[in-house]
Amino acid sequence: MTKEDYQALTAWLWRYRQALREETRLRERIRTATARATATTPCLSLTMGRSGPGDKIGAAVELLVAEQATLCDQLATTHTILEEITKAISGLEDPMQREVLELRYVDGLKWWQIANRMYISERWVRSLHRKALEVMQKSSAQFRFSGVE
Repeated sequence: MTKEDYQALTAWLWRYRQALREETRLRERIRTATARATATTPCLSLTMGRSGPGDKIGAAVELLVAEQATLCDQLATTHTILEEITKAISGLEDPMQREVLELRYVDGLKWWQIANRMYISERWVRSLHRKALEVMQKSSAQFRFSGVE
């Protein structure tokens, strides 16, 4: 397996963790928008007779709705990516290789955490990881459609 193949395959596998990080960012944006809208409403209710406070409240609501729609789309994307990666990993015959890839790319564990969880050395974890990627790369027909050649 070439370095480029290795990098492409690991990038493909990391997509799920990246999607989860994007979900977290979107949730934080929703919390911020909610806090701003909640703080804006009492301030605006004191000045109801002035320059159109309904516009600001409406804008806050529109922002919240847009952010929530974006989050829903991201949740669907994340789920799709998880299904693709889980299907690819489940195609491995060796259960230890499957476990290493699941712990690494689905659960997001570090090498030493995987080693501790599996009661094996970190070196053996890395070896299983490399072998698993080689097996996946050899049967790469399932990845060709997802950007991994």
